Amino acid sequence: MPSLSSMPFKASATVPFEKLDDYLEPFIESLSTHDMTICKGDGVYDIASPFGKASFRPGEGEFRLTAEAADPANLNRLKHALVGPIGFIAARENPVIEWEGDKAAPALPDDLRILRVARVSDLTPNMRRLVFSGENLQRYDRPDQLHCRLIFQPRDMVKPSWPMLDDRGHVVWPDGGAVPTRVYTIRKIDGTRQEITVDFALHENPGPATRWAMDARPGDIAGILGPAADGPKDADFHVLIGDETALPGIARILEEMPQAAIGHAIIEVANPQEELPLVHPKGVTLTWLHRQDAAPGTTELLFDALQTVAWPDDLSRAFLWGGSEHKIFSRIYRHLKNEIKLPRDRFTLHSHWHRRLSEEEIIAKGGEAYLPSDH
Repeated sequence: MPSLSSMPFKASATVPFEKLDDYLEPFIESLSTHDMTICKGDGVYDIASPFGKASFRPGEGEFRLTAEAADPANLNRLKHALVGPIGFIAARENPVIEWEGDKAAPALPDDLRILRVARVSDLTPNMRRLVFSGENLQRYDRPDQLHCRLIFQPRDMVKPSWPMLDDRGHVVWPDGGAVPTRVYTIRKIDGTRQEITVDFALHENPGPATRWAMDARPGDIAGILGPAADGPKDADFHVLIGDETALPGIARILEEMPQAAIGHAIIEVANPQEELPLVHPKGVTLTWLHRQDAAPGTTELLFDALQTVAWPDDLSRAFLWGGSEHKIFSRIYRHLKNEIKLPRDRFTLHSHWHRRLSEEEIIAKGGEAYLPSDH
């Protein structure tokens, strides 16, 4: 993280926003999952980031952002770390964020690393593992930040196209040469061999990322950005829950748990052929749920299984991590909040996908397609 005493590049923005009361909590929660530490004091949210420091100050019908960084490229990256989550969550409101202060030419993100496919293997009929090799991957070796954004380069592209960040904090592509990107869980990272492993859940009607993975071969090029998205927290009782999209994260968390850990891991897959041999503490019960002929994202299996969990009396020492299709994600979220009364800082739950929307449609709709729904 840059030294807080050497940040000569500064910018600020005052953003008109009438519905701040409705969005403040989702804003702060979203920012905190993007590898930013947030402390509230005297009406201001102070933000520490690997790219610099920032602040979020709520006001009457507006909010004010500040950003400070050690160099122009990191200032652009920090602006993006603020603008991206806020713009996504409040896409319906279309907030106008106009920065004043230092500006910089479009630059490659400081966290961009170039990867090449080293090995390809099929773990199950519908789970493919790609092992990527690269350089200077240490920043991704983070047990508290499990997700990354992969940038998929077409094999026939003469010159790879990488996203740049401008002085607004927006993504720009050179010569309009955008290529597909998607968020995935880092299943494993080997700092000694400089390798990152990503497991891809294959499915019907594949999008551009899944098609790329299905056709991947050694030597293919991808980029990586991040990491982000909260990982597990210290706890006396653990619950891990999700479908195939959460399986890589659950597998990684189980491997890294203390051997004395207790709790439950609940995983929904299509059928027994999709089960994986998972390393896990003896005190963590592993339950596989099979959809059989039901389509992904259509069953109540995860929710029904979660209702059988016997929670400890002291919920401050319990923790849940999970991910699934948006509808079941919303139902689990409401159950944890309203019935279990699990404190909000004791669960990390991801809407990994939406049965009726593509990622591009989710981005266009913003928070209403990602945040937990009321029904």
